[in-house]
Amino acid sequence: MELFDNEIFDDDTYKLVVAIVQRGYSDEAINAARSVGAKGAVILSGKGQGESERKFFGFQVSPENETVLILVKEEICVPVVKAIYGAVDYRSSARGMVFVLPVSYVSGMTHTRKDDVDGEE
Repeated sequence: MELFDNEIFDDDTYKLVVAIVQRGYSDEAINAARSVGAKGAVILSGKGQGESERKFFGFQVSPENETVLILVKEEICVPVVKAIYGAVDYRSSARGMVFVLPVSYVSGMTHTRKDDVDGEE
């Protein structure tokens, strides 16, 4: 199979919605995205560095974050971002940040197709 064989790539246009929230708030972001049509997500755990670092009894404390990655069709990208932002914006205790990245090629997104039937290939 050729690396860029057109049959393995989805014809639709996708965007990667990225939400970075305080640890424990990723479910809120995912539930908000699902409420407007997103199908799934990947959660990555990490430790932040920057101005939000604080000292506690003389020790440096770095905030622990979760990064939520959601690949969505372009037509639902804005509703997904608005829903996530409404649930976990930077003013909430989630201290969330949401942004979108372009995606060039996608394979394996058959679960987003309307003509697919569960359990069939």
